Amino acid sequence: MWIAVVKLAARIAVSNLHKNTNKSFSETIKDMYGHFNERSGLNAPLVANDVYEIIMKNASRLDSEIIYDRDFNFDYFGFKTLERSYLLKLGGKVVERPQHMLMRVSVGIHKDDIESAIKTYHLMSQRWFTHASPTLFNAGTPRSQLSSCFFICMKDDSVEGVYDTLKECAIISKSAGGIGVSVHNI
Repeated sequence: MWIAVVKLAARIAVSNLHKNTNKSFSETIKDMYGHFNERSGLNAPLVANDVYEIIMKNASRLDSEIIYDRDFNFDYFGFKTLERSYLLKLGGKVVERPQHMLMRVSVGIHKDDIESAIKTYHLMSQRWFTHASPTLFNAGTPRSQLSSCFFICMKDDSVEGVYDTLKECAIISKSAGGIGVSVHNI
């Protein structure tokens, strides 16, 4: 009984997202690329220029490869985690579907190699593998940091050295990278 309720909850959540988002991957990318930050008054695209150009050039092919029913393969917890942390938002509203994210990541990694991007998309959407969180967060966006882990050494045994290292850690952490710090020189 409990499993059926969880599956139903997941289907309702995914269905709700589908009702409130654009079905077209390329149109969604267009919307995210045209993002304007009202606070700063500046254009703030959520998609990298090169990735946008590649997607627009291959829009019909990429749109036709996406299989939206695969969004219903996520359980409730998995879907809500994607929705909360991984799917891109405009004005606080989720505009990206899970399949859009997977295709964005695939194109962000493979760029002009559309065949490899499509193959990667299908493998990820069929759950053969996934990429680490920084890749899912950042591939195809202007923040191209895709690595999960960074190892750094303490800059110097001084207040300046410690705080320079702390600043470096903060920059890495901002893009979801894990950090290992060697403090052997203190």
